[in-house]
Amino acid sequence: MRLIMKYLKKIIKLIYGYCHERWVRAHFQKYKSFNSCLKYNCMAKLSDAVPGVYRFVAAYCDGKLAHRLLEMGFIPGEYLTVIENTGPKGNVIIKIKDSKIALSNKIADKILLRK
Repeated sequence: MRLIMKYLKKIIKLIYGYCHERWVRAHFQKYKSFNSCLKYNCMAKLSDAVPGVYRFVAAYCDGKLAHRLLEMGFIPGEYLTVIENTGPKGNVIIKIKDSKIALSNKIADKILLRK
């Protein structure tokens, strides 16, 4: 019985890992640049956003940062409010899902929003 439970746990872990990886790959694409995406209507990087309400579109980053953003509440289509943008060498302060978050401009440069 213990052996069956052990293998069952491994199978569940593998299935969860596979589903999670597919979800991250579908919602957090990795591109070389934003240039092709910024040409579309009303798109902006989070680092260039002025205070106001936006919708999160995608994050162009590696898996670790994508997972971290997902845990913070960055779900595609989710509304967020830019409270303050302190410039190119500062932070961007946002409100998402009733919590305030300060992101560095290095990370904010990888996040794409729609007005």
